[in-house]
Amino acid sequence: MSETIDQGKTETTSREQVFGEIRRLNLEAHVIELEEQGFTVVQNAIPMNMVEKMRDVILKQTADKSDKLPNLETWDGGTLREGCYLLFEDPVFEELVQNEYTIALMQYLLGRSMVLSTVYSHVRAKGDPALPLHTDQWTLQLSNPPSVSVANYALVDYERDKGAFAVVPGSNQWLRRPVGKVESDVYANRDCVPLEMKAGSVVVTAGNCWHGAYERKVPGLRLNAAVVYCRSYIRTQELIREGVTQDMLDRNPPSFADLVGVNNFLGFGREGPDFTKAKALHGRWD
Repeated sequence: MSETIDQGKTETTSREQVFGEIRRLNLEAHVIELEEQGFTVVQNAIPMNMVEKMRDVILKQTADKSDKLPNLETWDGGTLREGCYLLFEDPVFEELVQNEYTIALMQYLLGRSMVLSTVYSHVRAKGDPALPLHTDQWTLQLSNPPSVSVANYALVDYERDKGAFAVVPGSNQWLRRPVGKVESDVYANRDCVPLEMKAGSVVVTAGNCWHGAYERKVPGLRLNAAVVYCRSYIRTQELIREGVTQDMLDRNPPSFADLVGVNNFLGFGREGPDFTKAKALHGRWD
């Protein structure tokens, strides 16, 4: 499975590198779950200091947008605005999008040339309706392997009546989207189950897997950090590459530039394409 290059050195293939990381991180069972169920949960994926920092940043942004100052534990004042473009709110999100557990599983699903599409937070309060079942590969024909996948980090404890993540196990095998109320309603769909987990856990879902969220029925907020990755030829949801600064590149490893699309030669203007970027990436992804 290895490739021999002219200098007589042996380099590992992309397949070997991806599965090498999966083995190093003991994620083999999670890969099987992704294949069979369409999702997998990694407990304790991020430390609580990161969780607390992200909570603060998201609540500050939603307060700016909603003109309300919500309390995480006691808020009972209705719907609040989401958190968006979070990669550029604080460096903690730069660390988050490079989480080794998520990167290993996402590269298994999407390949090593994947790019970051968005870092988003659903801020769900008491009274918000349940989020209907859907697929995240929503603008594309469903496929296996997928073209889009999501890592949903729990920033509070997930429980059913507190707005837990909802999923239909095995729905990734069907390659179709839910149709009608019975299939798309998390309460009406008999195959739908809640994923109850502690803050700091992450659920990775393939883009063809049906999922949503239960209604939050008690005061307080359900916060997450939804990190979406996609194949490099797909338009990202947020203007990721356009917003990246040199300071962000300088304080992160070279792989970060690949992840945020800076090294992708596509998207050129009158100056024409810079194929040196394509050659450099080709060498890293082979």
